[in-house]
Order: sequence, then C-alpha cells, then structure tokens
Amino acid sequence: MATALNLQRNSEVYMSTVDLDGGAASTAMTPRNTWRVEVLAGYAASQSSATQDITSMESGITPDRSTQRFNTAINPVEWSFQTYLRPTGVINTDGVTVAGMDRPTGNAQPLADWFLWQSLMSNAEWATGTAGTSQLRSAWANNGTFVLAARDAAANVVAHKSNYATANQYHLYMKMDNIVYQVKSASVNEASIDAAIDGIATTSWSGFGTNFVELTGTPRNNFITVVGGIDNSGSTVLGKSSIDANVQQGAYHAWGRYNVNSTATTAAFIKNRLSSVVVTHTPSGGAQDTYTLAVTGLGFTYSNALTFLTPEELASLNTPIGQFTGAKTITGNFTAYLRTGDDDTAQFLRNIVNDSRTQHAQAASANLKIGGSTAPYVALNMPAVQFNFPTHAVEDIIGISVEFLAQEASATKGTGSEITMFVSATQ
Repeated sequence: MATALNLQRNSEVYMSTVDLDGGAASTAMTPRNTWRVEVLAGYAASQSSATQDITSMESGITPDRSTQRFNTAINPVEWSFQTYLRPTGVINTDGVTVAGMDRPTGNAQPLADWFLWQSLMSNAEWATGTAGTSQLRSAWANNGTFVLAARDAAANVVAHKSNYATANQYHLYMKMDNIVYQVKSASVNEASIDAAIDGIATTSWSGFGTNFVELTGTPRNNFITVVGGIDNSGSTVLGKSSIDANVQQGAYHAWGRYNVNSTATTAAFIKNRLSSVVVTHTPSGGAQDTYTLAVTGLGFTYSNALTFLTPEELASLNTPIGQFTGAKTITGNFTAYLRTGDDDTAQFLRNIVNDSRTQHAQAASANLKIGGSTAPYVALNMPAVQFNFPTHAVEDIIGISVEFLAQEASATKGTGSEITMFVSATQ
C-alpha cells in the first residue's frame, strides 16, 4: 500500500520558546510562548554539510587515482518564509479597553508577527517561562510604536537595545503535513517588506538555527496535542488555539486573531496602492525641502548579518556552537514617476545629484507609509538617511529609482536609533 504524500498546502509553522525535542511537555506551551505563523507558499528550511575531498595522484602504470569525501561539519540551518504584514489593533500598553481596543496583559502586540519583529530588532525575549509561569515581554511601546534606540523598562514595556552581540534563540516548528520538524535555537536574521503597488504588503523572513530535527515518538505526540493533526497512533487530534494571551497550558496563540474589546477579531490586510513616501533633504547652506511622493514600488530590508561559529576538529563531525551579530544594515528603495514642479521627484533628483557632500545623512530623512496615512498602515520613520543618486527608469512613463541607507541621528549616536516603526489599525 502506497504511503501518503505530504502537501505544502497543508503546512503549518509555529514559533515557540519551548524545546519539545529537548524533552519539554506539551503543557509547557501556552498562548504566551507559542504562536502560529501563517506563511505563504514557498517557505523553506534545510541543513547542509561541509565536505572535504581528498584525492590521490601517483605515478606509474596503475596509480591510485581515488577520491574520498568526508563530512567535516554540519552547517547552520537556513530557514525562510513570507507572511502578510497585518496590523492587529492591540496597540497600547495600559492594559485597559479604550476605543474598542483590548491590550491583553498590557502588552502591545500591534502586528500579527510582532514577536518576529522583536526577535529581529531587540535583545529582549518576547516571552519567558513555561506552563503557568509563562509571561509575555513585549518591547513594543504605547500606540503601536517600536523605537529602535535603547531604552529602560516602562509599564508593560521591557527594556531593550538593538545593538547586541548575539541574537535571541527560539524554536521553529514546521508541520509539513504529517511530518513535523523542529529548527532548534532559531534566530531571525533578516526581514524584507515588499509593498508592490498591485499587491498586499508582505514581509519575507529568513534566519538560521543550529539543528533541523524530525520530531518522532513522544515529542511529536506532544506537538500534535497542542496544534492538532494525526498523532502517532493514527488518531485525529483537535488543536488548542486561543486568541487570548493567557496561561492556558498545552495551547498556542492563533495567527492574526485577537481579543479586541471582548470580541474575536481578525487582523487587517494592508493595500499597497495607498502607500506613499515622505522624504526631506536640506541642501548645503539651504533650507529643508520636503517631498511627499506617490510611489510605484516600495521596499525595506533590516539585516543583522548573523554569523555562526563552528569548530574544526579533526575526526569529528563538527556542529555549530553559537552565533553573533554583524553590522546592522537598514536599507530601502522606492520607485516613482518623474514629475516636474517644486517639491516633486525631478527637484528631489536634482538636489541629491547636486549635493557635493560625501555624506548628507544628517540632512535627510525618509518616512515610508506602507498603506498610506489612514489605518491600517505601517510607517517606518528614519531620521537620518543617505540617499544614493536616483537613477532613471525609461519606460512608457519615465520614472526614477531611489535606494537609501538608514543611519543613526547625531544626537542619539550609539543607541541604535536608525528607525522608529509605527502601526495603526482599525477593526
């Protein structure tokens, strides 16, 4: 009898602080420390090996011409997936209901993937503890903001910094239909927002982990007990989904679903057609110019440049022992039609090209408004930006393409102040 195929269409992805492969019980998982991630088609996770080939070359009529291959090390796991950028409405930190918005446990969780953004941009773990001791630890501040600059703890907002040596590690669970894999000690390395004008705003996530293991036996049953599916005995198990950030044991938090004013609500999608960019530039010796531009395309990327350390001992299959962060880079790009007139793209291009300074970042800024200025939207405000020279795109309608790098403002140098992220939502 043929075995069943496993379909991508039936895949599910979860992120948790709980290590089931390490022996944790299903009751360790709660809606505070285990979250579903609703991914689009094309997710991936794999782990390869480093190899060494040794060849023999001898003289003579019958030389030894053999080649031997050795596996010398297990490379870090590489994983990636894409999600929609979805504001939730859980934007404040006071823990009370105002204007129809609930703040479970007082923690702001303004995006469905808020915990992934925190994993990327902060040294603050987004949850601690297991079972009844689990606690949310959101670094998102009041009114759905995430300030990258270092700060102390406040009411329902944990202390955080974005300049850190090693990234926090969690566990990714990928339920590939009936086979369950765990990416152990997973860290988020990069996020890229794509706001193509004819689509829905998405974020492409990628990162690394130390091991890629299949869950079998008791660990697999523990996972199925929480998320649902076919257990080891062949029985169908219903998952335990929750929309409340409570300490319900053996359960997970549903993706994009929240308790807002005691009502189950679904996070909104963002329509890219409404997006715009506000940029400023102050010419040398001149007054600041402000440009509010209708864009034809928009992108944003935040990278931690993670690097893993792996020993190189002989006669051993070496495995990664840890990671550290590299240079943090925050880049973006946008395209727009070339328009004449004051405070439009032609003037912006002219002023950037005529700027003779080798660096103008402290005299320029960019605010990407993904979804526009009316909720739901996500704004990415960068107070110090170095623009590359814009380039022309000669098509039926002539346009320009602009790339830039966000930097720290002089007044807050050293704190990691390149960006402030702001989320607004309606329900």
